[in-house]
Amino acid sequence: MYYLGIDIGGTKIGAVLMSNFKRHKPAYFVLPTPKNKKDFLKTLEKFVASVTAGKKIKGIGVGIRGAVDSKRGVLLYDKILPFLKGWNIKNFFEKFCQSVLVDNDSRCFLRGEAAWGAARKYKNAVSLTIGTGIGGGIMIDGKIYSGENNTAGEFGNMIIDGGKTLEDLGAKSTFLKIGDRSKIIGIAAANLINAFDPEAVVLGGGGVASKGVKINMVRQAAARRVLPPLKRIPILEGRLGEASSAIGAALLFKK
Repeated sequence: MYYLGIDIGGTKIGAVLMSNFKRHKPAYFVLPTPKNKKDFLKTLEKFVASVTAGKKIKGIGVGIRGAVDSKRGVLLYDKILPFLKGWNIKNFFEKFCQSVLVDNDSRCFLRGEAAWGAARKYKNAVSLTIGTGIGGGIMIDGKIYSGENNTAGEFGNMIIDGGKTLEDLGAKSTFLKIGDRSKIIGIAAANLINAFDPEAVVLGGGGVASKGVKINMVRQAAARRVLPPLKRIPILEGRLGEASSAIGAALLFKK
């Protein structure tokens, strides 16, 4: 029996299969995210069928970017995947397995890193995932915090400069136009440290995995802006690589 973890991002869709929740490095399957709903649903169905072929699936955990109603399993809104607004994720995946859990992909990233990765020894941490967009997660006393409307951690909407958001200034499109955005990520990390006083900040996403975001520059930019008592709070690079959110999605089933 296996648990399937799916990570649906703006650039790629990733998947892992896990037979148990003991710490290990599962095989990671990935393909590009289609840019319209018809192709997306068709491609995703074939992808899941291929990954799960010959396997008995006990549960499917799905992490997807944007605002998600986790109870109903519905994507409420995402500006990078607008064609999926209102998509009933649970209904789609129930054709493969009746047990389906859904959460935001950045919260899944932190869940994975808290269980097996860089945040393993902490109970209170925040995360930033930098890729096509920017998301985040919050863990308080060992539990992932979702917020009243299940949108906690949308740090990409943080105003950084002149009305521009962190996502405007630090996501992939900005990197392709003007290059290194490590300083911007450092400013954001400082804001999170000053606001939450966590034990650690964990960075992930494609921008970090590809080394497009330079962790030492992030730390330097943050250090100049955090309150003096908070200067020792570490800013860490995620340890699970590109599979982190998919692993965290499968771990939705871990009790």
